[in-house]
Amino acid sequence: MTLVLTELPAAAQEAVAATRERVAALHAELPRNDLVVWTAGNVSERVPATDPEVPGLLVIKPSGVSYDELSAENMVVCTLDGAKIADGTPDALTPSSDTAAHAYVYEHMPEVGGVVHTHSTYATAWAARGQEIPCVLTMMAD
Repeated sequence: MTLVLTELPAAAQEAVAATRERVAALHAELPRNDLVVWTAGNVSERVPATDPEVPGLLVIKPSGVSYDELSAENMVVCTLDGAKIADGTPDALTPSSDTAAHAYVYEHMPEVGGVVHTHSTYATAWAARGQEIPCVLTMMAD
C-alpha cells in the first residue's frame, strides 16, 4: 500500500512542506558554488518525526531534473526504504538514482539529518589522477 501525503496528519504534512523548501533551497547552492555539473549530485533531508504512527520519510531531488527547474513542489518524498510515496508530484518524477544510498544512511544512522552528494569538478579531477591526497597540513595528520 502506498503512503499518501495528503492522508498524513497535518503536522507531518507541514514537516514535509518545510523540508521540501529547505532541500530545494540547498539544491540551488550546489551549482552556485560550482559543486555540480548538469543534473549530477543531490541533497536529501530526513523529515523530522511528528507522529509515531507515520513512518520515517526523506525528501530528495527528482532524477534527471536540471537545477534551474527545481522547486519545493517537485522535490520527491520517500520512505526510509527509498520508496516514493504519493506526494503530489507527477509519476514521471522519480527519486534520484542515489536514493537507496541516502535511505541506507538514514535507516542505519538515526542521528543523520541530511546527506549531500556532489560531483565537484575539483574532487572528480583529482580522483581521475588515481593518486592519494597528500598530507600538506598538520590538521590533516590528526
